[in-house]
Parts: sequence; C-alpha cells; structure tokens
Amino acid sequence: MRVGIISVFVDYHRRGRKNRMALQPQIGPLIGALLPDDADVDYVNEAWRDPDWSREYDLLFISSMHSDFDRARQISHYWRRRGARTVYGGAFASSYARLCVPYFDSVVVGDPETTVPALVRDYRAGTLQPLYRGHDYQAAQVPTPRFDLIARQSRHALCFEATRGCPFQCEFCVLTGLGTRHHTRPIAAVLRDIERGREMLRGRVAAWQLDVVGFCDNNIGGNIGYLRALCTALEPLRIQWYGAATFNVISNPALVEAMAKSGCRALFVGLESFNPATIADMNKLQNAIPKIRAALEHCRDNGILIVSGLMLSPLVDDLDYIRRIPDFLCESGLHVPTFICFESPIPGTPHFQRLARREVTPFLPNAMLRDFTGYTLVLEPAHADAPAFAHAYRDLIEAVYTWRNRGRKLLDDVPRFLRHGHWLPAAVDVADMFAADPTPAAPRTLLAGSDMPPPERVPFESHDFDSAIERRRVLEPWLVTDGSGQVLDRWLETSAIYTRNPHPWRRTRPSVAVSTAA
Repeated sequence: MRVGIISVFVDYHRRGRKNRMALQPQIGPLIGALLPDDADVDYVNEAWRDPDWSREYDLLFISSMHSDFDRARQISHYWRRRGARTVYGGAFASSYARLCVPYFDSVVVGDPETTVPALVRDYRAGTLQPLYRGHDYQAAQVPTPRFDLIARQSRHALCFEATRGCPFQCEFCVLTGLGTRHHTRPIAAVLRDIERGREMLRGRVAAWQLDVVGFCDNNIGGNIGYLRALCTALEPLRIQWYGAATFNVISNPALVEAMAKSGCRALFVGLESFNPATIADMNKLQNAIPKIRAALEHCRDNGILIVSGLMLSPLVDDLDYIRRIPDFLCESGLHVPTFICFESPIPGTPHFQRLARREVTPFLPNAMLRDFTGYTLVLEPAHADAPAFAHAYRDLIEAVYTWRNRGRKLLDDVPRFLRHGHWLPAAVDVADMFAADPTPAAPRTLLAGSDMPPPERVPFESHDFDSAIERRRVLEPWLVTDGSGQVLDRWLETSAIYTRNPHPWRRTRPSVAVSTAA
C-alpha cells in the first residue's frame, strides 16, 4: 500500500520561497506511526520541499492550516484524478467537516490515534467512510512517531508531544474554538519516545541532534505539576530541549530554574501585546505585562532563550501604540520578536464568532479564507482606516527589524548564554536574527480582498477537470465575507468537539506517576 502524507504549506509572506524557519509540522510522523508496517510511506513537509507530482499513491493523508485550505483541496483533486483516495484532517476539518467532505474521500474529526487505524482497515476492506470521528483521547494509544520520515525535512527531527491541548481560552486561538482541553502522557512514554527516536535517527542526522529534543506541545506548561515531574525525569538524560509555554510558566522563577536544570534551552512564549486593553480583549489572562522584563531576564540568566511574537489588534490598538512598540521591545529586553502580525479572527474561533455576529460588521469586504493568516488585515481598524493601519504595520516592521536592533539583542543574550556554556540558545538566537525577514513583499496591499495571491500552484492538466464549473469549484479561492463585509452563513455553523471547562486554569492538578523506565 503506497501511502502519502502531505503537510500543506502556503507562503503567507507571498515571496515565493519556502520558510524552513517556521515551526515544522509534526502530524506526519505521528500518522506514519499509526499506519501498518507494510505501508510504503512518503512524507512531504511542504515548508521544506514540493511534492513529487509524478508519484502515485493509493491513500493520501492531507493536513493544513485554515488559510491553506484552498491548496489542500486542490492537492486532493489532483491525486484523486490519478486514482488515490484522499483523507483530510486537522483543526479545519474538525471545525468545518461539512464544508470539507465534498473535496476528499474521507474527513477526520478529532485526534488521529483512533481514527487512522480504523480508516486504514476500512480502506483495505473497500468500505472507506466519508467521515471519521475520534474517540476520547487515550494517552496509551499514542505511538512513538516515525521520526525517520522527517529526518531530512526539518531542522530538527526529534520533536513530539508530551501533552496535547491547552487549558487556557484565548479568544483568537483555534484550540479554543475546538473546545478547551489539556491531556498529559505518561512520563515513561515520553522517555520511551526519546530513546526510540534516538535509535531511529542514529546515522540519519548529526550526532549532536540526538541530544536535542523538541516538544511540539501547544503548551507544555498546561499542567504545572506534570511539567515539574517531567523536568525531574529528564534531568538524568542530560539532553537539551525546547518547547512552547504560556507566560505564567516563565514568570515562575522556581519553575524556570527546574526547567533549566532539566536541559530546557529555548521556549516560545506568546507575549502577544504590550497593550493591557488588547491582552484583556484576547482573554489572555495569564499574561502580566509588568512582569515581562523580569521574566525574560531570569530565563536568560538560566540559559533559556525566550522566542516570542507580537500581534496588532485592529479593534483595540491605535497608531500611537504601534509607533511606540520599538520602545516597548527595548524596555522589555525582548528587542526583536520572531514575528509581528495582525490579530486575525480565524473562522471557528470565539473571536471570529463574536465579531461575525456584530450588528455592524467589522470585516473587510470580499475577505478570502487565504487572507486569514495573520499577515493580511481582515478587519476594519477602529482607530484608523485600513490603508493607514497597514502602512503603520510596514513602518513598524522597518523600525524593529534593523541590524542595529538585531545586534543589540544578540549582545544582550549571547554572552549570558555562553558564560555558562549554553551554546544551543546562543546558536538559535544568532540563526533566528540572521534569518528573520518579515518585510512584506512590495506588491502586497496587506488588505483582505485585494492582497496578492500566494505563489504556490498545483500542475493541473486540461483533462483534470470535467467542466468549467468543476474547475472553478476547485481553483477559485473561498470567500469568507461578501462585498459588504458580511460573513457568509456557512462560516457561522461550527461547534466545539471537546468538552469545555469554563475555568480550566483553576482545575485541581492531577497526580503524576513518574517513571524513568524507557
């Protein structure tokens, strides 16, 4: 059985090149591990390489971000015409399954651990179903990912989940739209995956990479008790690791020290904004702006690089605030964020639903799904017109990403890391500063409905379409709003698939059994 797995990438900067510095998708290695041993698996990380369009598949799994769905359904159509059965999964499939079903042979809602094995059995029996829904998360069913599939399509292949989900309810987050949840895996299973991953990758990657582990969790600090126990278990391994966490984690000095002792060398933390009104509007209650500088200083002093991004809220931030961001960055000690984008109300999130139901629409007209990347403005700003807000964004990028600011950041960070022998955060910091290139392409308007299209194409031939109607159905970008900015009805019908907890951060922490057995 020839199986393909494609993680779709669309260049959100519209510059026509791959973005190998972007967070690499990890769903492919996990799906690969859920397939039968006799499957011939081809994994394509599109952020790294293009698919081989001449390749033949029996079964093709496709995943994408919401804004990349136009390309996902085009890839599906291309290989369906060549005999493959296609499967679509991910957050967009879970939020809008009914919209996806016509373009794929099967759509998967929820987690892959229970759906993928059942789907493959049905495929082999000739009874493939149009829709599969995952059962409750079962940590014991999570296999060791096929790290070998991504060994040459990622800057670092030994990357996987210790937890899944996030207990917080940030309004803009896709996870909140799906329903708040946070699951932990047995620590023994995490240690097992590290050891098996090393065995799988030995000889395929540089030797030093075997001692660097990435946790691609949405929030590895979603359960503080579990994180402490994980740090204790990781300490004897003498590895270096990185992950993503919320601000409450790095503002806890004792926890930072425990993570550093266990080998943590870099964390992505969503600082999002220096505007308290924006933080409140996002419902990002765990962020404390006055504590940012102290938290960043403590992390650096303990050998942990904090990587973070900022978002501009069109409905809260004004032009004066945007002009002051370079000063806020300097005062905070962050200096240069890894990205600055617009807060984008992604369809299906609480942020989107709240704005879509306003009596007066805040959305720009003719906004397309591909515009909801965070790098195209989709809302009419409250304190400026849209072109002025977009122009202020361009000016901000130019003011922040100067070589002087990058040098200032490196001079502030690197000596502290090297003084204590922490080469990994220093190396990541230098690479990030030299690779960062967020300047929008000159032809872009940055405005929904008129921004330039993405450069990626599928090499269709004339016989791939039975009619002009089918061609338009596959190739035309999907609209989210009409000519007056009203959200189209089909985007209002979505539901959470996980159980919500109105105050998830107040939960009693579960007990954690720690084992060091691999």
